[in-house]
Amino acid sequence: MDAVLLDMDGVLVDVSGSYRRAIAETYEHFAGTPLAAGATQAKKDQGGFNNDWVLTHSLLTDAGIGTPYPEVVDEFERRYRGDDYSGLIREETPAITTETLERLASGAKLALVTGRVEADAHWTLQHFGWAHLIPLVIGMETQGDRGKPDPFAVTLALERLGVAPEAAVMAGDTVDDIRAARAAGVRAIGVVPPGHETRAHSSVLLSAGAEVAVSRADDLPLVISVMDGDHE
Repeated sequence: MDAVLLDMDGVLVDVSGSYRRAIAETYEHFAGTPLAAGATQAKKDQGGFNNDWVLTHSLLTDAGIGTPYPEVVDEFERRYRGDDYSGLIREETPAITTETLERLASGAKLALVTGRVEADAHWTLQHFGWAHLIPLVIGMETQGDRGKPDPFAVTLALERLGVAPEAAVMAGDTVDDIRAARAAGVRAIGVVPPGHETRAHSSVLLSAGAEVAVSRADDLPLVISVMDGDHE
């Protein structure tokens, strides 16, 4: 493969203590009751909720709570980013080793295709010492209203890398990641995010069009090498 496109949340970073917690806390703040277990993942598996602000607002709407969207965003970001990145974002831990990313970067161009705010994505790459390995970031602002599963971000990343779709692979942990890759003509690898049951989540990703699913991101170099062999 000439290019490997990577999602951030659930692939590179364990967000169970950050984004997932911010969703639950923001919901409870406005709803006055705890968020039902599994509600967030059910939305993710449904597709169309790559943006966690939109997801949180949708959960509140489903509960009959008409909180204006800007208020949801402000409360979410107060918890997630905090003041000068002092919030839940600091609870995030790597879901992949630096050594694995170095292996991937030694054989292909890497790009981050994420629904994160781009400043947050760049901060996280710097925080974990990965910025030099993944120089291209296609985030929320660049995507506008064409976030995953729209293939726009995947196609744009390939254009900027100068790589054809058939020479690239995308690794993601949600159905939106997989659908975006496939719609762009890119082979897709599903990654089971930390804390999720491997068999059940693999089935969801495979059903969405993933060619293969792995239980951890550190398996990506081996899987990609096998895919390279199939492509020859």
